[in-house]
Amino acid sequence: MRLARHRERGQTLPLWVLGVAAMCALMFFTANYANMIRWHIRAQNAADSAASAGIATDASVANQGNVLVYAATIQEVRMRNLLQAMVNTVYAPGACSGTAACDAVLAKLTTAYYAAAANYAAIIQQMHTIDTFTETGLKNSPDKAAAVVQANCATLDCAFTYRTTVDTTNEVVDVVACKNVATLVPALLGLPQTNMFKAVGRSALTLGHKSESFVPSAVNPATGAAYQPKETPAGANTPAAFAVSYQSLTVQLEWAVAVPAHPKALVGTYSCS
Repeated sequence: MRLARHRERGQTLPLWVLGVAAMCALMFFTANYANMIRWHIRAQNAADSAASAGIATDASVANQGNVLVYAATIQEVRMRNLLQAMVNTVYAPGACSGTAACDAVLAKLTTAYYAAAANYAAIIQQMHTIDTFTETGLKNSPDKAAAVVQANCATLDCAFTYRTTVDTTNEVVDVVACKNVATLVPALLGLPQTNMFKAVGRSALTLGHKSESFVPSAVNPATGAAYQPKETPAGANTPAAFAVSYQSLTVQLEWAVAVPAHPKALVGTYSCS
């Protein structure tokens, strides 16, 4: 009776061996699958980062242009107010209490007008500079931007090889990030350590626009003062007829932002590191 029980216990050993082997195989395959998922996620993050860096060149140029347009608008309003104030000194001398006082006010207003005109000319010159950069390829150079950041591994994941395609007509940046990664399954399961899979990520971004209605005379909650306060170039105690006010000005701004784009069919080949 005891011998029979001993023989029955010995028959479970093969089952334990098969169970442990199956468990080890499952663990290996699970680890390998998790590693593949991790690398694919990393590849997608790398492609997203590279595409964002690329489209940022176009967004930066567009937003700089918008800021310059806003600055030019402020200068135009300032010059119009100053011209009106200069007219007021001529046709409403009572506001400045006499010829001598009006002459002094007119001199101050004229000086302020020339300063505003000079600032306006400088802004226009900066607009021309941006146009020059655009025409020479700065606007549509996301491929150059991606190449620059790829050399800095603190910014971009340099484990991958990148292929950047730019559709300048539709303002789309398309990036493919690729890397050949060794599997984790050892030779014990019949696969060599050199067995590779491709971790590929792809990201396509274009420029979208976010509208903002801005009132320059509104109060900045951080400082408690107006963004663009009332100006009194003729003196603090002069009448409103000689002041520069932005109360009636509302500016509609269009900010360029990166938004996802539908990628086209992949044309050509891409390399993997």
